[in-house]
Amino acid sequence: MKMVCKRTILGLLSFILTLFPLTVNAQVSEVNDTLVLTLEKSIEIALSENPTIKVADKEIKRVDYSRKEAWSNLIPSVVASGSYSRNVRKPVMFLPEDMSAGFGGKNTIEIGYDNSYSASVSASMPLFNLSLFRNIQMTEVEMKSALEKARQSRINMINEVEKAYFNCLLANDSYNVLHRSLQNAKENYNSIQRMYKQGAAAEYDVIRSDVQVRNIEPSLTQAANSREMAVLMLKILLGLDNDVPIKFAQDLSTFNELIDNMPEKPLLDISNNPDVRQLDIQKMLIDKQFDLTRATRYPTLSAFLRYQFQTEANDFEFNEYQWVKPVVAGVQLQIPIFSGFAKRYQEKQLAVSKEQLSFQREDLERQVAVSVLNAYRSMEAALDKIESAKAAVYQAQRGYDIAQKRYQTGAGTLLELNDAEVALTQARLNLNQARYDFLTAHAEYEKNLGIKIDANSFLIPED
Repeated sequence: MKMVCKRTILGLLSFILTLFPLTVNAQVSEVNDTLVLTLEKSIEIALSENPTIKVADKEIKRVDYSRKEAWSNLIPSVVASGSYSRNVRKPVMFLPEDMSAGFGGKNTIEIGYDNSYSASVSASMPLFNLSLFRNIQMTEVEMKSALEKARQSRINMINEVEKAYFNCLLANDSYNVLHRSLQNAKENYNSIQRMYKQGAAAEYDVIRSDVQVRNIEPSLTQAANSREMAVLMLKILLGLDNDVPIKFAQDLSTFNELIDNMPEKPLLDISNNPDVRQLDIQKMLIDKQFDLTRATRYPTLSAFLRYQFQTEANDFEFNEYQWVKPVVAGVQLQIPIFSGFAKRYQEKQLAVSKEQLSFQREDLERQVAVSVLNAYRSMEAALDKIESAKAAVYQAQRGYDIAQKRYQTGAGTLLELNDAEVALTQARLNLNQARYDFLTAHAEYEKNLGIKIDANSFLIPED
């Protein structure tokens, strides 16, 4: 009987030990599957996974192929061709009347054979064509435009990710503040309930503290929903599935150093702004289009070489055919003389477009300068709010501690304690909001300046 019990116990222990590693592994797997995000990690994921960035990178490749196509026009082109024709009715040649007598009185005579074969290989190469060189120069500018658009898409994406990330931190920190407030309310409720049982507190205080707890719970639920929606928006930007669990390694206070190092005055150099640079590149493109149109006024010179195989016969005895192999080489010169003033009007259109672009740039410079200044002023206002909110949190915490002690000693009322709790919660929420306002304004400030990505060293990473 004892042996049976021992065997049963050993069997149960073995079964438990076999399950235990699986449980541990499952817990480790669950932890490892959670994506821990920082701001830098979020930006890195977005720049590699977001479809908008991928589309911009593909545009770079398309323009690069267009540039290579323009260069290929300078390389000799080789074309092979062949043909066979059957003379159902042979062509005729008309004879003068004085020669018709020698041909039985007929004034026409058939010429050629029933079957005609020809094949050729021809090569051509431009020797002088200014339009080709101008077109190559224009594709180089188009490449600059595509690169700048890709840089602009990255700057915009970084700005959107930063705002979404900060929004997640705000929602998360706000949830924590409300959760902390709920915990305080529950502790107060439990404390008052104990005092009531001891006869040191009124029943009204118990009811009022219970109501305070229940009033905070809906706000906490709403904060949880807001946090979930903020995370979903961030996942969309990062190209992540909705079911991927994530957690944040930072909170709003992590960026206190950034807040403390706010620049003393706004930068006024907007030359790196993507929109301004795009207009500058468009001006370069119009200049190259003008040069291309002007180049069509110049002559073109090209060389060609043609090697042919020809034969004709009335039968299909290919071994008996006599093939001739003429070779032709030469140069071709084309001189444009008159095109109905079309080129002149094209040049005038480009000149007008250039003037329009100049007006657009002046207006854009003013808009960007105002945007930079507004973002800086928002940073200044948020910084003042942060300093005020910090002091408010400190004072509210002191007030809450005093109100709590006063109530516990019977010198204060529950109303004072609840007011102190509400003031402390609001002060903490205001501090989080002020930090969020500063960080989003700072993100907008850097976006307008275009300083997140250097315009002169920006390159698309290869696949």
